[in-house]
Amino acid sequence: MACSELIILDVGHGNCTIIKHGDEAIIIDAPGRPIVAKILDELKIQSVHALLISHADSDHLSGAIPILMNPDRPVRQVYVNPDLRKTKSWFQFRIAAGDARKSQGTAIYSSLHVDQPQSLTLANTTLRVLHPTPEMCLATNEGEHTDGVKLDANSMSAVVLIEHNGEQVCLLAADSGRHSLDIMLSENRDLRAQVLVFPHHGGHTGGAADNRSFAKDLVSAVQPKLVLFSLGRGSHGTPRPEIVAGTREAISAQQPYIACTQLSKNCADALPSQSDRKLVKHSEGFSKNHCCAGTIVLPLSDDGVEIMMGELSEHHGKFVTSELPKALCRRQLTQAVPHLIAATN
Repeated sequence: MACSELIILDVGHGNCTIIKHGDEAIIIDAPGRPIVAKILDELKIQSVHALLISHADSDHLSGAIPILMNPDRPVRQVYVNPDLRKTKSWFQFRIAAGDARKSQGTAIYSSLHVDQPQSLTLANTTLRVLHPTPEMCLATNEGEHTDGVKLDANSMSAVVLIEHNGEQVCLLAADSGRHSLDIMLSENRDLRAQVLVFPHHGGHTGGAADNRSFAKDLVSAVQPKLVLFSLGRGSHGTPRPEIVAGTREAISAQQPYIACTQLSKNCADALPSQSDRKLVKHSEGFSKNHCCAGTIVLPLSDDGVEIMMGELSEHHGKFVTSELPKALCRRQLTQAVPHLIAATN
């Protein structure tokens, strides 16, 4: 029986998550990095059950174009909300989607919200969309919500919950912000998940104080064991220090483990020496020694989260405590993983 995996890919600045079962996959977001197509080849993925694009920003969308254009790896269905932008990547995506529909029979759904699709399932893994709502999609991402708030691509970006055997495993928050969180909470969405891929790569959602309170409120709602920032080294100053501070403040008893896919310049101006760590080679930052946690692989099994957390603590926790004295997550590691501190002293 094939073992399913949840792969949160180090793509530098951007997002890409892959659910793999045998030779089939579901893909959520895909930036234009060679690592995306490369890992699909190396994992021997032969078909894509579904491709979800949270919103049309290039760091979430542009890598979907070559995926749709590959006849040797057909995509069964695509979900994305309409966008009025006139960027080259969005135009090329629309062309690729049309070609896939005509040549491969790909079903293109021009809506992605809490009712469309209601759920997507691959083996024992199910995806549910928690945001946006249908009435937000009616307004479009340049419209105004019924509460009077002006919408944009970030506030409209899809938030996806991944469940396995009924357990809420991972929340992919795309580029959502305070308005999105408030709407989900007002609709009594259950945001709890073992892993949170933090929105907007840990970047600005408002002023510094707003960033901090947003991070605290979001992490308190999700109650994750791991908060992961998907970012590129030197890109956009992520994660913001106040975002990490708010994350640390959330539910002090929970003390979520904090990690970034690549090493932020907020944690180290210079790269540390190349170390022999058990990193997943499917990482965009691997060749340049930019990885911090790198790509995260979570076996979708009863003990998958424990396996993932153990491996992460072993290669990432020791690396941070020994090599990165100014790391933003260091205080959290000191509190949450004291045995690592003792092991490196």
